[in-house]
Amino acid sequence: MIIYVVQVGDTITSIANEFGVSETRLILENGISNPTDLVIGQTIVITYPQETYIVKEGDNLSEIALDHGISMMQLYRNNPYLWEREYIFPGEELIISYDTKETITTNAYAFPFIDKNILKKSLPYLTYLSILNYKTLRKGEIESFYDDSDLIETVKQFGVMPLMLVTSVTFRGERNPEMIYEILLNPDYQDNHAESMLKILKEKGYYGVNITFTFLNETNQELYLNYLERITSRLNKEGYPVFITIDPNFLIEENQLLFEKVNYSKYNELIDETYLMRFYWGTQYGPPMPISSIENISLYVNYTKQMMDPKKINVGFPLLGYDWTLPYIEGFSEANAITLDAVIDLARSMKSTILFDEVSKTPYYEYAIEASGRIIQHIVWFVDARTIYAIVNLVLENGLSGTGLWNIMSYYPQLWLIINSNCKIKKLLSEVNQ
Repeated sequence: MIIYVVQVGDTITSIANEFGVSETRLILENGISNPTDLVIGQTIVITYPQETYIVKEGDNLSEIALDHGISMMQLYRNNPYLWEREYIFPGEELIISYDTKETITTNAYAFPFIDKNILKKSLPYLTYLSILNYKTLRKGEIESFYDDSDLIETVKQFGVMPLMLVTSVTFRGERNPEMIYEILLNPDYQDNHAESMLKILKEKGYYGVNITFTFLNETNQELYLNYLERITSRLNKEGYPVFITIDPNFLIEENQLLFEKVNYSKYNELIDETYLMRFYWGTQYGPPMPISSIENISLYVNYTKQMMDPKKINVGFPLLGYDWTLPYIEGFSEANAITLDAVIDLARSMKSTILFDEVSKTPYYEYAIEASGRIIQHIVWFVDARTIYAIVNLVLENGLSGTGLWNIMSYYPQLWLIINSNCKIKKLLSEVNQ
């Protein structure tokens, strides 16, 4: 696999010719919406499959899969654009397999109202789907927002384990530390929390629970540990695995990375897997900075590996960008989230050149617009194929379990192209269309 960065004068034709691949495959695999107007600095992923097949007259997908000893789902996984097709055409090239050796798990986060087409294209690449639909209330009660019954059944059909994501955070990212401490300090509330989870797990058919730890630090770690012991004891007794998502709470002071020095040794004994990940919401109030930093994540992984089984550690990362106005004014400025497709469209419309920060492995660009007679400067930080590839490499080099993806409400083809061409994706359930 090669990640190519678009240079001045490049066209999709010149790139295809340089790397010996077809223009059609580059466009389809990368989801390039405007192939005649590439953005300087934009990434294009070029893969070299282990085996391909040229469609002949009279072929159909089920016969092609059978003849090559793969499932229909594997054929769709390798050629995701087929989900939007009714027909295949003689002469087109289908990918049969990649030369993948390592196996990882993938867990994505999504709201119940995810677009069905996006869901269908994403599920073949997932081990787990954490469904964000349940909010913790006072005394350990839990409320839901949407009927997720159909979503859960669809997820299972694709061989994906649905996880009930339990969080105290609202859909807008609002937090309630006072309520959390009430539960952490009261064993009766903790038992009620466990029973509330069990009721939903059984009624809805979830396979396990993923609990977010948003305020975990050195001071309260024993409280969280006591809570986790009660929760896992009750849920494990009923056969349900427990996952946790931890926000590392990174802080940069005087160019030095600081994070909570939590002792994860005992947590390791209680949980099935953990996701090291920060949740990103629609608005960001901090200063302009990389959306993800491979340097910071690497330091935190090295720290947690000393206390936890690497096969229980997953690295989470965001799939979005943020658009800040400049200059940044603390307490006043804010940034709005933007999808990765919209990031490229905005750069194209503003004729911006995408730059790249080698330390964090994240791209960014600047642009200016006129409003009310003033020129307003903007800076956009986001993630691209290079960021994703750095995360995948970090997982493989450290022997970690896999990744956590926040979130998959928008479809980003390069994400799945990189993961699928480099790794086998662990499936714990049988897939449809075997």
